[in-house]
Amino acid sequence: MLLTKTQTCNKLLVISLLAMALLFLTSPFSHATTEEVFEQYQDSLLQIRIIDKSTNSKSTIGSGFFIDQYGTIATNYHVISKHVFKPEQYRIEYVTQDGVLHEADLMHIDVIHDLALLNGDAIDTPFLKISNKTLNKGMRIYTLGNPLDLGMTIVEGTYNGLTRDTMNERILLSGALNSGMSGGPSVIEDGTVIGVNVATAGNGIGFLVPQKFLVTLAKEAKNKTPQNFMAVIRQQLLSNQARYLDKLSATPFPTKTLGNYTVPSKIASYINCWGDSKQDDVPYRKSNSYCATKNDIYLTSYLSTGTIRYNHQYFEDIKMGKFRFAHLIETYFSNPSSSLSSGKENFTEYKCKSDYLAQQEMLLKTAFCLKEYKKFPGLYDMVFILATLNENDKAIISTLALAGVSYENAVKFGKHYLGSFAWKRP
Repeated sequence: MLLTKTQTCNKLLVISLLAMALLFLTSPFSHATTEEVFEQYQDSLLQIRIIDKSTNSKSTIGSGFFIDQYGTIATNYHVISKHVFKPEQYRIEYVTQDGVLHEADLMHIDVIHDLALLNGDAIDTPFLKISNKTLNKGMRIYTLGNPLDLGMTIVEGTYNGLTRDTMNERILLSGALNSGMSGGPSVIEDGTVIGVNVATAGNGIGFLVPQKFLVTLAKEAKNKTPQNFMAVIRQQLLSNQARYLDKLSATPFPTKTLGNYTVPSKIASYINCWGDSKQDDVPYRKSNSYCATKNDIYLTSYLSTGTIRYNHQYFEDIKMGKFRFAHLIETYFSNPSSSLSSGKENFTEYKCKSDYLAQQEMLLKTAFCLKEYKKFPGLYDMVFILATLNENDKAIISTLALAGVSYENAVKFGKHYLGSFAWKRP
């Protein structure tokens, strides 16, 4: 049977309306409210407490969440780090949404990505599933946690991809993270976890640990629970520093020019560099070029590692004379600034070796210094400093600082760094 023109138009209108309704129902703009998300998943959320045993009082608080029905809890390493370093002084507790207090044991840690797994004493726990979905920029994210010990809350934010200026992957979140939300989950609309809250930069900018690192840690924890967490940290740091230093040393460093000298410039995407020049009322001109990693690896509140820092100071004599200028360079050479962690509790004293070297027509004075981590044998903080001696009125002083590296990698990377310097005779 043939349809009339009017009947055909009416039928097409109905089809169009049905299609629009279906599109609305499946559109990413049709989403659950924050209230609905919180109501559905709040029973999986926890407050994590580190308790000082002598006072039986909270020393640190954070957030966490169940990842299976057997009471396995995910949180940040930095939330429970006091217990890792001083288990005789601190214990771990968690509080469920009904206000019940529970004991927890440490199962496993990943200090590189700031994750920890705890074994709770509850069973048949409501848990959050880990997402296996590909995320697109602009996706809505719900971040849950316990900010400022005010109770569990939820913040709606936006997925902005992975950061490009950090050594280890982080998800960039447009949304407010506050103290106490560390270790809480960030979920998408289906309730699956896409990241673990880890840090904030303020002004509505936050960072998450991608869920893939949590999956890896959970698989490791199923095989075996470590007995010596200091040994775990040592091995993770050794493996991590070998990975990034080997990659950096595999190709020549990018360079730039300071006066008649060639020096290393920005050597990796996660290295940030700055520069400044000053003369003031002194009889010489000084230019400073400074580069460093943006994020360190947190071990405790007084100890961080995984740092790469280097600083080039270029000096020009204006009216000092060569003897006073030489004394100025020696003074700066003898007092380098490394900005690394310190303390007799954590490190041995620096042991240094000084030498004079000739390289590509350059005459250099160098010092190579190491101090060892007391809790992690075989790991060192290294400071390498060089001063050029070719010219009476111009000089470069460069300082390289590496935190948490093996002796072999300290030597190897120091030589690679040194090989990037050159001098062009004026």
